[in-house]
Amino acid sequence: MRHKQVAYVLLRITIGVVFLFYGIGKFTMGRAVLVDGLVQQFAKTPLPPGLVRAFGNVIPFAEVILGFCVLFGVFTTMALALMGILLIALTFGMVLVPNPSIVANNLIYCVIVFLLLYLAEYNTFSLERLWKK
Repeated sequence: MRHKQVAYVLLRITIGVVFLFYGIGKFTMGRAVLVDGLVQQFAKTPLPPGLVRAFGNVIPFAEVILGFCVLFGVFTTMALALMGILLIALTFGMVLVPNPSIVANNLIYCVIVFLLLYLAEYNTFSLERLWKK
């Protein structure tokens, strides 16, 4: 493995771990607690509570599935693209609240996802590469 390939896999694993364990943490705290907290947090925004509730129920599943896929390099391009879309939605919500520190963190995650997609040619150490051999 070359330096760029090692750097790529380390960054991919890192963002995968972050999403996977944030998602697991949301299940651990209880989805009802998460969703109720989100509905309260977004009460003064134009988003309808039903939409916030639905999105809040999807977030833990999305984070766990996408985190797992990116961590292990399974359907990496699709998982990263969906991770980017999820980050856009999460950032949009935090702009409405507003919560500038979370917006800033999400933008960093967006840059990482962008870099991983842009540099996908260096994704040589993954389960999907093993399956293609």
